[in-house]
Amino acid sequence: MSDYIPTEIIVNILSCLPPRSLLRFRCVCKSWCSLISSPNFIDLHTHQLDDSSNHNTRILALRLTGRVSYGSKVYPLDFNSEMLRVDDESVGIDCPFAIPAQWCSTSCNGLFLVCCSVFQGLWNPSIRRKLVLGESLFGVVSKRRYVSALGFNPKTNDYKIVNIGYERMRGGSHCNEVRVYSVKEGAWRRISAPAPPYDIVCSMPLNVVINGSLYWIANHRVSGTSDFRAIGPRNLFDTADDLVINSIMVFDTVEEVFRVIMLPKSLVSTVTHDLCLMVIGGSLSVIQYEEFLNLRSIWVMKKDGEVESWSEKYSFDPDLGFGRMLGFRENGELVLSNKDDDLIAYNPITRQSTNLTAGGHNNLYYGAIYKESLGLLLEGEQISARQTCDVEPISGEETEAWISL
Repeated sequence: MSDYIPTEIIVNILSCLPPRSLLRFRCVCKSWCSLISSPNFIDLHTHQLDDSSNHNTRILALRLTGRVSYGSKVYPLDFNSEMLRVDDESVGIDCPFAIPAQWCSTSCNGLFLVCCSVFQGLWNPSIRRKLVLGESLFGVVSKRRYVSALGFNPKTNDYKIVNIGYERMRGGSHCNEVRVYSVKEGAWRRISAPAPPYDIVCSMPLNVVINGSLYWIANHRVSGTSDFRAIGPRNLFDTADDLVINSIMVFDTVEEVFRVIMLPKSLVSTVTHDLCLMVIGGSLSVIQYEEFLNLRSIWVMKKDGEVESWSEKYSFDPDLGFGRMLGFRENGELVLSNKDDDLIAYNPITRQSTNLTAGGHNNLYYGAIYKESLGLLLEGEQISARQTCDVEPISGEETEAWISL
């Protein structure tokens, strides 16, 4: 019997393995090192992320130290493990940048976008690599604010950073500039496609990524009320002369154009800051909270872009005291916080819950659920020691000017 294994079989087996194993296997032989480090293999491994259910799914926990909103240690935890606690025996990794907790709430293919006032950077905690993009094109100006997000073009296998500049005006903001950074091109450029007249809302997470494209909760003011009496309860920010209408704004990373998706009717005129987006089973979903992050309902769009396919999948009694929703585990349990700020796993069928963080440290922020990838293996540089910004991270007034995840 021959010991020969066809290259195709080797490639298929290796493409299903986690990144840390692949980095070790580069030492097996020159051919494996060349294979694993090749752009084609990295692209194949990246596209496997969408086809492997919750395999290699992690959640990033930040150990908060010093200033409340910043973390110096991060702990990548197995999202489907029995416990999600961090204790004295847990092994963390140093952040390559001074990272505000909210910037770790959204990931694209296992990469995180980090923004400071003079530069932006990408970070892959799975393989300890980073990429500094250099000077940001948007300076921090008191009369402007900015939204930044990381997406992925699946046709060219290129990561794209989108910067949207808003001019602050009376009664809201107006988008007056959109620029895109291509990791493969290594350059910024302005795009001509106009952004819709919507104001992106700072919710947690700020955006989600589906098939590489970016989705945000956004709203806009509509003068006059006669056409909108059937919409539902008035928004907290409505005035006597207009209504605030909620929608979902989308940026297509392939065509580099914007579009708008309507929300379910009952959410169109609710308090905008009580809404956030999530991806559940590959489908666009909206999480609705009541005041003080009290989980109320989960809506799922069964067919992308079809407003009629919105369906309320779960509703919750406010007396349960459920808080921030993080996601679904492999076994169908919901992971969310309770009134004591513990993480719990809730079974929606049996309505039983389990504490996932009992006995662990309390000063933690649980960020994005992500899948490990080889992103930045070729473009990035290895993190050998903790790198901090050359300038102070965004704080105070600058925090309002930069909204980035």
